[in-house]
Amino acid sequence: MQFTEAQLAAIAHREGHLQLIACAGSGKTEVVARRIAALLTPVAGSPKIAPRNIVAFTFTEKAAAELKERIVTRVRESLGAVAGLAEMYVGTIHGFCLDLLQNEVPALLKYSVLNEVQQALAVDRHSNQSGLASTSNLEGRPLARYKDTDQYIRSLDILRQAEVDSAKLEGSSIASGLTLYRKLLEGKSWFDYTAIMDTAVRVLGEDEGVKARLAARVRHVIVDEYQDVNPLQEKVVAALADLGAHLCVVGDDDQTIYQWNGADVSNILTFADRYPGTTSVRLEENFRSSRAVVEIARDFVAQNTRRLAKAMKPTDAQPHVEGDVLALAFKDPDDEASYIARTIKSLVGVRFTEGSRERGLSYSDVAVLVRSNLRKNAAALRKAFEREGVPFIVQGMNTLFDTREANAAKALFYFMASHEDIDEAALRVTWQNAELGLSLEDIDRGIALAVDRKTSIHAAGEERWSTYNIQRLFLDFIEAVALREERVPDGRGEIIFYNLGQFSQLISDFETIHFHSAPTDKYESFAKFLKYGADGEYAEGIESNAHATPDAVRVLTVHKAKGLQWPVVFVPGVLRNRFPASGRGGPSPWHIIPSGAVKDEARYRGGLEDERRLFYVAMTRAQRFLFVTYAPVPGNKQAQKPSEFFEWLQGNKWVKRLDKGFDGRPRAAPEPKPNIANVTFSFSELKYFFECPYQFKLRILYGFNAPIAESLGFGKSLHDALAEVHKRALDGELTGVDAVPALLDTHLHLPYAYPSLKEKLRESAAKILHNYLVANRALLEKLEFAEKPIELSLGDGVSIAGRIDLVYRRDTRETSIVDLKSTERAQAEDVTETQLHIYALGYRELTGRDADYVEIWELDEEKKKPRAVDGDFIDGVTANVQRAAAALRSNSLPQLPEARKCGKCDYCRM
Repeated sequence: MQFTEAQLAAIAHREGHLQLIACAGSGKTEVVARRIAALLTPVAGSPKIAPRNIVAFTFTEKAAAELKERIVTRVRESLGAVAGLAEMYVGTIHGFCLDLLQNEVPALLKYSVLNEVQQALAVDRHSNQSGLASTSNLEGRPLARYKDTDQYIRSLDILRQAEVDSAKLEGSSIASGLTLYRKLLEGKSWFDYTAIMDTAVRVLGEDEGVKARLAARVRHVIVDEYQDVNPLQEKVVAALADLGAHLCVVGDDDQTIYQWNGADVSNILTFADRYPGTTSVRLEENFRSSRAVVEIARDFVAQNTRRLAKAMKPTDAQPHVEGDVLALAFKDPDDEASYIARTIKSLVGVRFTEGSRERGLSYSDVAVLVRSNLRKNAAALRKAFEREGVPFIVQGMNTLFDTREANAAKALFYFMASHEDIDEAALRVTWQNAELGLSLEDIDRGIALAVDRKTSIHAAGEERWSTYNIQRLFLDFIEAVALREERVPDGRGEIIFYNLGQFSQLISDFETIHFHSAPTDKYESFAKFLKYGADGEYAEGIESNAHATPDAVRVLTVHKAKGLQWPVVFVPGVLRNRFPASGRGGPSPWHIIPSGAVKDEARYRGGLEDERRLFYVAMTRAQRFLFVTYAPVPGNKQAQKPSEFFEWLQGNKWVKRLDKGFDGRPRAAPEPKPNIANVTFSFSELKYFFECPYQFKLRILYGFNAPIAESLGFGKSLHDALAEVHKRALDGELTGVDAVPALLDTHLHLPYAYPSLKEKLRESAAKILHNYLVANRALLEKLEFAEKPIELSLGDGVSIAGRIDLVYRRDTRETSIVDLKSTERAQAEDVTETQLHIYALGYRELTGRDADYVEIWELDEEKKKPRAVDGDFIDGVTANVQRAAAALRSNSLPQLPEARKCGKCDYCRM
């Protein structure tokens, strides 16, 4: 591969801070991967850099997986096997902060991370403790549960992420709300995403031991998409730089599109001023798009005044033919959508150059990018695509409750709570209308189960929450009606199960917060959540699955398209007040946060230059064909005229205003571009595949969750307590049995247990810890590693991520790898041995050495089961993991019934 002078300069840079200004399509991922390989290459006269000395931040976990795979490939190509690549952190900033906190602050090991839906549920359920009930907007109106929850949470995030003028915030109700919310998180042992970084910044500022350990370890920090870093994330980056790390920030100020979420473009604009001695390198060549797309986008964004000096340069990565770029007007959105659908059909089979080969375009080569509000703005597209027979996925529009099966599930729980006039007859009709291949007898069997449970719930006491678990009822109902993937007509089984799996995840989100509600209250609250809170929060299951890559047109927002590319891009709805957006809207955090309390408040609201950046991102997703369209919206006075962006395009020499069609273009057989995502398995996921591939499909792909058990957390609490014991031992401090009560006070976290069960489990944990410390005191002096992360790259984008509990040296100086098991974490012994041999592989990659033994320690029964490491077994495990990846990609995940395993499976009747 040939590199430009700028790329070579970036790859070779070692010492000091580096600012990589990377225009769209400039090959930044390849440059970063090559630069990391170069850093790991020993250079005479320069300090040796090990993988653990490098931290690379990406904007998403998907980007992290792609970058890590690229790094491993390039390192192996240039250096061969390099020990310790698993110790290089590649991931999001909040992921790094969570690892930091849980490795350095033992008391935080028990904290669980709330996703955005769980966070909103927690604020609503605990409206007094969360501060919601006592907070008012700037006009004095109290905030309401459900209605104002999102804006309240958004306000809390801004106040924790931004630079705040405390004087202007003092006395406001939102300031008091923030104090209450922080106390709620601490009391419940919860983190939200902002709290993770907020806490990490505090620890990095106050804990000298943490700072010393990080200073010794972290030598190079790479920050991708630096233009989208918010002030709190910048504090993390700055703290690492203050500890002596060399920074390499990679970004493009022209692609700052998350300012509404706190991203501060001034971070990248002023980087060289804030970090003296910075070397700036501009990656200006675009290796993605045609000359027309490059020059149009370059000249368009150059209208912005607040930007770094640069000029994206074409490399003619794609040929250009007159008519490849169009700006067209239509009479109404239906006419516009019909044109898009017909044009897509005419483009299928048009010859397209992909590297050194040519192929015919297929449906998955097309994206339709809208400014916002997919549900409203993509409705006409959906109708047109269905009419023309164009396969499509609307990422973010197709909510779960647009499907009949999810509404049937919703009706079940309306029935349980006596909501919405759903009686037995209405419930029967709803499930019949879902057309799932069920007979009336099947449905009546499920209704009989629901009636029985409903009677039991109303007669129930308050304590045994798991007996009336919502998830248990959902799974039991599916089993009672004998719903099976293969029974669903018209080949819709997979789609139905994706959506029912998504509903199962919805239930888990709710029960995580509401588990302790009295049974009748729980079902009543769940029905309200389904009615007021869940709609719009959950996409169809097929959309949320990272491994599903059907050959279909993608319809998505420009924000979701960031970092992606397609041969063909449509940008419809380029109307005045739509794109650029007018800035008008309903309630926002700025109705709650006092004016002037947040520094640079205006950037959150956005302006014309922000909208121009967003349109630039939309255009630069196109490799060759770019179609920008508009149509007035009948009855909407604010959406009648073309936007200034559209008018600018019409004056560009590359843009044509008349479509001559594509029937005469050279053609080839349509062939979808291979779109195999990197596959990273955790062992907890992989073990399900080894037990039964279909169980893996139900759990991991479809997303079905098992009912929450009241003892959940016991095994993890033991594990966390022992992790602290082992960390102390590695630091030269042996823990005595007198520390057991304090260890339990710190780590025992049983959020779902009733009081008598908590006491029983505490006694059991105390006994296990006491016996462990007595039996293993001498061994604790021989530890090599504890809680050591491993990541195995097996090639072809397949990797395994896990964590080794213990590695110690035997008296014979041989190495043993240990996995700690409690009853709650029990699994089949052959599966555990497979896991341990994967860990043996991980140990080899981590250290360059082979382990001699793998051991299972059963904590409850105080048994140790050693096995000699078997090379043939390791080879077999490697082959099985690759087989799992191949099966996933080919969707070959059969049921493997076996009495011994099926009896313990949560889904054995599904």
